[in-house]
Amino acid sequence: MSAGESASSPDVALESADLRIDCYVRSDVPAPIAETVDGVIERLESLCEAGRIDEYRVTSWPPETSAASAPSKGDLVAAFERWADRDGHSIEPGFRRRQLPASPFGAESATSRERVRVPVVALALSEDGTVTDPAELRGVVPYTERLNTADERTYTVDEWLSAVESDAADRDASAAGRDPSPVLGGQR
Repeated sequence: MSAGESASSPDVALESADLRIDCYVRSDVPAPIAETVDGVIERLESLCEAGRIDEYRVTSWPPETSAASAPSKGDLVAAFERWADRDGHSIEPGFRRRQLPASPFGAESATSRERVRVPVVALALSEDGTVTDPAELRGVVPYTERLNTADERTYTVDEWLSAVESDAADRDASAAGRDPSPVLGGQR
C-alpha cells in the first residue's frame, strides 16, 4: 500500500460486545516498549468501559512447552495458525516459526528443534476465552489478509484498536443523532 492510500478496515472486527480479548505480551521488553504495551492495555480498558468488549485479560506469553493443564506458546500459535488458515489469513510476519539446529554438544537430542517467535503484543479474540480452539477464535491480531499473492495487508494491534475505537465513536455519534462525518464550512 502506498503512502497516499488509506488503510482499509480490518476484517477481524467486533460484531457485538460479547467478546473477550486475551492480550499476550512479552515479559522481557525494554522500558520504552513497555510504555507502548501499557498504552495498549489502557486502550483495552477504555473499550471495556465503553461496552465494546466484555472483558480482557493481559497475560505473558507462556513458555515454549508447558504443563498439560496450560497451553504452551506453541499450542497458542498452532491454534492461531489454524484460525488464520480457516479465514484466509496469515499470522506472519508477526508470528514466525524457525528451525534451530541440533546442539553441537549433544546435550539435547540430535534432531533440530522448532522455535516460535511471537510479537511483543498480540490479541486473541473469542466469545468465551477459549483461545486454543480455532473454532472458538473470532480473530487474532496482528494478522495479514491474503487478498492475492501481490496484494497482502497486515494489520497491527495499534491499527486494529484504532479501527475499533473509530467504530465506537461513530456508533456513539449515530446514537446521539449526530452525523459522525465532519461538516466543512458549515454546509451540507
